[in-house]
Amino acid sequence: MSIPGTEFKPDRFRTQPQRHIRAYLAEASEQETLGFLEVLRQRVAIKALSFVLQIALSLLFLILGMAYELPLVAILGILLIPAYKALLSLALSPGISSFRTMAGALVAITVMAVAIFGGGFLAHELFSQKVSANGLPFAFVLNADWIEWLVLALVAVLTAVWFTTNTTLVRVGAVVLNILCFVPFALAGWQLGRVGIQPALATLALAFLRLTLTAVLMVISLWVLRIKPKGSNGWLIFAILLVLLGVAVYLNLGDKILAPIEEPEVYQEIVVTPAQTTEAETPIPASPTPSPTATRQLEPSPTPRPTNTPEPSPTPFAQKARVISDTGLFCRAEAGGTKVVTVFDYRAIVELTGGETKINTRTWVEVLTDSGATCWVDSTFIERLDP
Repeated sequence: MSIPGTEFKPDRFRTQPQRHIRAYLAEASEQETLGFLEVLRQRVAIKALSFVLQIALSLLFLILGMAYELPLVAILGILLIPAYKALLSLALSPGISSFRTMAGALVAITVMAVAIFGGGFLAHELFSQKVSANGLPFAFVLNADWIEWLVLALVAVLTAVWFTTNTTLVRVGAVVLNILCFVPFALAGWQLGRVGIQPALATLALAFLRLTLTAVLMVISLWVLRIKPKGSNGWLIFAILLVLLGVAVYLNLGDKILAPIEEPEVYQEIVVTPAQTTEAETPIPASPTPSPTATRQLEPSPTPRPTNTPEPSPTPFAQKARVISDTGLFCRAEAGGTKVVTVFDYRAIVELTGGETKINTRTWVEVLTDSGATCWVDSTFIERLDP
């Protein structure tokens, strides 16, 4: 009686590998491959009741965290987003040649996106409106520099690999994907309530691009592991994902991402209100006119000159300023740039550093955040305060 050199289960299939998936599938029979794919499919199967409960809990914590500025509560809501199964199910659908799996995954992703978008809008409506310099929560998620795209690509590939080996590390990748792909939907809902449809659409386009790129990278990663698109249906599903990715790239062309939250054409009328303060300031120079005329005649000429020179230096820049844009104000890493450091709320008090530059007829001033970092805002939307 010969002893088999490979471990078998009672159903005569070899035990599923924990590593070297590519080598396993290269030697596996057709039955073993189909059995392995069925295991993967069941691993990412979406149970309706569990999915709805997770979405409900996630929205509850996310809305409370965003509305009342509770970062830990908002993070708990992000952790509960049941997104990774839907993304992996969508990535697996070409390999198992299943339109039904693809459709179910797309429906689940759409439901999550709409629910989280609505949650962000509701969080804005519940916002306490207190003066705060924290502004838009998780604004860093809207950054679209190379580092964000590199992290997204690496996490998408690693999550697909970890998924095939059934390791718990797939949960780590799921958290990162929740932050990069689904938190922007909540921020878009927040922007819709605070600013309007245009900035919200730009954020939605960014989220759509990240989702489609993640799905395509996962499909390619599974392909490298020998789970390639199967049959005409599999290749058609992969082609649909590529078309969706192309549409997402097109929507993000022309630097539409991070459309400015300020709208000068609307709020220039609000800026006229400081003219009333200038009227109150006009009698101030009229009162000191008699006193300096007498002092300059009596005192020698060299003495007042050094005393006058240090005085005008602090006057051009007030130490404090108030945000007068009732839609909030983006504070950017560079003057006129797109990278957002934070968002200041309406009537928030900010500290000016004295830095100032002019770009395309718009004046940008440098301010300090609560954390001590510096960033730039459009001076049109702040009102300088008397020291």
